[in-house]
Amino acid sequence: MKKKFYEDEHFSRVFNHLKDGIFIADKYGTALWINNTSSKQMGAPRSRVIGRNVIDLEKDGLFNPSVTKMVLEKKETVTIVQTSKDRQYLATGYLIEIAEEETNYILVHVKDITETVRASLKLEKAEALLQKYWDELQEIKSRQSESVEPVIGKSKKHEEMLDLINRVATVDATILLNGETGVGKSLVASEIHKRSNRADQPFVQINCSAIPENLLESELFGYKKGAFTGANSSGKVGLVEKAHGGTLFLDEIAELPITLQPKLLQLVQEKSFIPVGGTNIKKVDVRIIAATNQNLLEMVQKRRFREDLYYRLNVVSIQIPPLRERKDDILPLVYHYFEQFKLKYGKTSTLSTELLEYLQEYSWPGNIRELENMMERLVVTARFNSIEITDLSNKVIQEVQQRSHFIINGQSLSDYLEGIEKKMIQDALQEHKSTRKAAHALGITQSSLMRRIRKFNL
Repeated sequence: MKKKFYEDEHFSRVFNHLKDGIFIADKYGTALWINNTSSKQMGAPRSRVIGRNVIDLEKDGLFNPSVTKMVLEKKETVTIVQTSKDRQYLATGYLIEIAEEETNYILVHVKDITETVRASLKLEKAEALLQKYWDELQEIKSRQSESVEPVIGKSKKHEEMLDLINRVATVDATILLNGETGVGKSLVASEIHKRSNRADQPFVQINCSAIPENLLESELFGYKKGAFTGANSSGKVGLVEKAHGGTLFLDEIAELPITLQPKLLQLVQEKSFIPVGGTNIKKVDVRIIAATNQNLLEMVQKRRFREDLYYRLNVVSIQIPPLRERKDDILPLVYHYFEQFKLKYGKTSTLSTELLEYLQEYSWPGNIRELENMMERLVVTARFNSIEITDLSNKVIQEVQQRSHFIINGQSLSDYLEGIEKKMIQDALQEHKSTRKAAHALGITQSSLMRRIRKFNL
């Protein structure tokens, strides 16, 4: 008796080398032959599959649903997504006529798409998350429309900080803000003032490191007529007095000269001061907020900062976390500054999904100030309307790739997965000739498929 084609030794040797599954059944749906990959995909040996009908195999959970059964019912090629043993497969069944044998066979080609589907789901979730952040940003903008620069964030650490701000804003306790350069200490100080009972009074800010030491005292406390050579003939009101009734914010307090610290201690303790060249004590009603990016306690131990002043300033301490510890706040901040600079420079740019992933993974050593500067640079210098990874600096790209990317055959993991996704979409479009059918075969919505077609320029 003549051998069937699937019983041929060469046939078996060739198809057992494939990494995709091959399943062959007769015109009644009885399994005749499977290759090694198909056996692994079903998690069953040949002895449990060969000779059994696909209806029984489906009931046993070896695959679901049965593409063979569909081909027999429709008498045409069928492509579906199957599940088996927590994996997902793209299965295409073909009706094959063998004239010499006067019978039909069903050949099913099965490709494991589990990882590709997971990558697609992650992309869908990322897109949903970006939309969520965008909606929240609009809500923040409308809720804080009176604020020139809102305090943006939704992370747990950010919410905890805002909760503490709310609790201390309405009392006049002195506050010390701690945090790295660029975390937004001046913004937090301004927010405390806005939420305080002094909100309708002056908010006066001075950077202790930005004014020369020999001028700092007169800037802070003012001076009397003829106090020193070159002084204004009528004297000058200092910033402390200008803040009367409101809030005095002393940024970079660690840079305050040791010689001026006793005078500031008097202001903090007694709410009084003597102008340069004066003899009379002046009283002032101010709420004091200080900020530093240095460890003041270490400076006290090294005798570079007065201990009594440190404890007077550190009544309430608020630690402002760096951006790398507030990952959930990165994208809302990105969109905030991106929209701000688009409006400023009259641009209509967009940010690609891949770029946003890089920004999310970057460590932001310069914190919010670095993010703000980067958004302005991207808006101004981007070569095309869609801002891509290539518009980032080499420093950012290299750091992100070193931190989070694996290399496969000379490609990053994301590039490798994109290549697989693109190939599957091309194959599906070629096979089904319509986006609706191709999307159904791939197990995604038609709108999702259209986005990918535009992305890959297919």
